[in-house]
Amino acid sequence: MKLLKGWLTLKEFEAQSVAAQAKTLAAAGDTRAIGADWRFVGEELIIAGNPFLNPIDRMTAGILGVGLGFFALPKTLFQLSKPFGYIEIMMWYNISNQGVNNAPTIHKH
Repeated sequence: MKLLKGWLTLKEFEAQSVAAQAKTLAAAGDTRAIGADWRFVGEELIIAGNPFLNPIDRMTAGILGVGLGFFALPKTLFQLSKPFGYIEIMMWYNISNQGVNNAPTIHKH
């Protein structure tokens, strides 16, 4: 779904945000990216539940959200089992969000 002609689609806009966070952490599979993973899962599930979008976008978002959630769960549980695990998750989530403003841009980097 195109938001505006020449602007990013909803999926591209969302992916840009997550890519910026992952780039900040430089490790998508690392436990430092747990906060960004769950933010992406949440955004995907919100899109999947939006009745105003077409069914293909909704189904794709639902599959991506559930799939990433499934794969992020073990590392999340591992991190939470450590002393101060939740505090570390929140610390790295805040570090990964520095400089990420989610403002739309027409520039493809």
